[in-house]
Amino acid sequence: MSERGTYVAVEGIDGTGKTVLATRLVPPLLARGHSVSSFHEPTDRFLREQFQRLTKVDALGAALCFTVDRALLRPEIERALEQGDVVVQDRSFYSTLAYQYPGLSGEAYREFERIERELALEPDLVLYLDAPVDLAMRRVEGGGERSATEDEPYLTRVKRRFEQMFQPPKWVRINATGNPERTLEQAINALMAAGL
Repeated sequence: MSERGTYVAVEGIDGTGKTVLATRLVPPLLARGHSVSSFHEPTDRFLREQFQRLTKVDALGAALCFTVDRALLRPEIERALEQGDVVVQDRSFYSTLAYQYPGLSGEAYREFERIERELALEPDLVLYLDAPVDLAMRRVEGGGERSATEDEPYLTRVKRRFEQMFQPPKWVRINATGNPERTLEQAINALMAAGL
């Protein structure tokens, strides 16, 4: 029976480099002898399309698309962890909580957070990519088409919610203002500090 693996989530606002980092973390982990599984949310194409359609029109409906997607993905993550993999995931339920925060009333948000925390698998380690909103927006604008949540006032509120959820030592702040190599170096150091 293999030892349970470690669930690592890469979090942060749009424009901080989550997808690039999550992809680039796999080779160094493999080189250190770990078996690795990687996931990117959302995984279901239909649910992703519905989320994009509903964002800023029906915040709760959009959020529930991610919740359903996460519930469908959870058995795969659990299987990978049971076989001893390091699971690297681009976003987790923390992103859903942060990104839906601006669009929901206080009561609706508290109920949604309760549902998310009951359904979602809690990461063992969160690499939080931190960059100012104006820098993140410049990167988003340089990348082509923007989503409905990629505007400065919205991302400012999302970032504020991430900061409220930040809980060291499980959350590690990664300075994402520099180039991707510097971000990767910090992230690898954080993984090594966590025993990976």
